Amino acid sequence: MALAPIRGAPPGALNPDFPVAAQSPKPGRLTAGPDPVDQRTIPKVRQRYSPIEIATGGVSLTFRVVPEQPAIARASMTVEVVAVGSSSQRMIGFLRMSASKTRTFLEDLSNERSPLVASGDEDGDVQIEFAVTEAGPALAVRKRGQRDALGRWAIKPEFNLKAVAADLLADLGLPYAPK
Repeated sequence: MALAPIRGAPPGALNPDFPVAAQSPKPGRLTAGPDPVDQRTIPKVRQRYSPIEIATGGVSLTFRVVPEQPAIARASMTVEVVAVGSSSQRMIGFLRMSASKTRTFLEDLSNERSPLVASGDEDGDVQIEFAVTEAGPALAVRKRGQRDALGRWAIKPEFNLKAVAADLLADLGLPYAPK
């Protein structure tokens, strides 16, 4: 079967031969070895406006910034609470905060002001609670007006709340000034 001439090629130019069954290169195997002590770990680069997720015990908490669209919508932050099952995911709650309320929440969160309760001033049916406990900083999410938490997250020391807050504030277009 002859190939059609390449569009824009000079008259009489030869068509290149394409391999019929090219073998794809096999991926190299990664070997786990000890990390050298002096080797620095390269921080994972987060793409702007990508969500930040905290997951534990079958429930995930996802922070997502909705950027401002001039003359259409103001910037805001949405927090989704999702139950993660073996085969499906089900949203069990959310909140949506305005940019000004988000700024206050994120600055208080990064400065570990405790206790801290955030609810959506634009929409939502849950509230996020932050507290510094004897075991360390922790987040809890509960339906408004209910005692039982939908999920609890102990914040590990390597999870940098200040960096997360700064990233989300940058997504909103607001500068972060540590206090």
